[in-house]
Amino acid sequence: MISDYPALRPLLDEMSEISACLWEKGWAEGNAGNLSVDVTENIAGDSQSLIKDRPLRFENAYPLLAGRCFLVTGTGRRFREIARQPSRNLCLLRVTEDGGGYHMLERGDADSDFRPTSEFPTHLRIHESLRETKEPEKVVLHTHPSELITLTHLPGYRDEAVLNRALWSIHPEVKFNLPKGVAFVPYALPGSETLAQATMAGFRRGCAVVLWEWHGCVAKAIEVAKAFDLIDIVNKAAKLVLMCRSVGHTPGGLNQEQLDELVRVFGLME
Repeated sequence: MISDYPALRPLLDEMSEISACLWEKGWAEGNAGNLSVDVTENIAGDSQSLIKDRPLRFENAYPLLAGRCFLVTGTGRRFREIARQPSRNLCLLRVTEDGGGYHMLERGDADSDFRPTSEFPTHLRIHESLRETKEPEKVVLHTHPSELITLTHLPGYRDEAVLNRALWSIHPEVKFNLPKGVAFVPYALPGSETLAQATMAGFRRGCAVVLWEWHGCVAKAIEVAKAFDLIDIVNKAAKLVLMCRSVGHTPGGLNQEQLDELVRVFGLME
């Protein structure tokens, strides 16, 4: 069982807590959403010694992730189930030495058909990019925040510049926590290489959250809780925008001078 690894227990507790938050927020209907964490440094000793069976192959190769280990939500598993029993609804895997597949080290409830989330290819591209750029983030979280998705259905907010201007101006916390804004990706098939590449491009521009049109968003962070916080902050902003519009008011909010003041006073990197 995954819980048999002492170094992973604090992470399992955190994943359980955040999974409950995602469910309670209404951002994880059914088996929606997924989460992956690079735990290579958490696995003591040589993870190769933990291999129990033959590798399963990826559709694409991820050579920069060769030999790395990931804790990943299982396909078809619900965040409300992860909240109650994280070890039974997650899998621990190790990417093969050629980056073209993976070994299942632990498979949740030991179901022989247990597989990582169907959107794992997108997670892998993001993790690969993080390795290439030597960034510290090891968590990738995808979920379905209601208000953010709603904004993507309004034509005026499908422009990234307009979207970020609206989110930044509605509340100063957004600029403070997301100084580079949110990247916007037009609709692409869930789990596809097209979606993975577009998401990776958004992160490479310095954004910590990428919004998928009509679908949801994905965040990268050092900790699971931080990834949740980033999405929570930007979704609150989207909610405020929609609340203003619902009473017939188009919010102006902070002007450019006030936004520039935040950047200057708090030393934000744009």
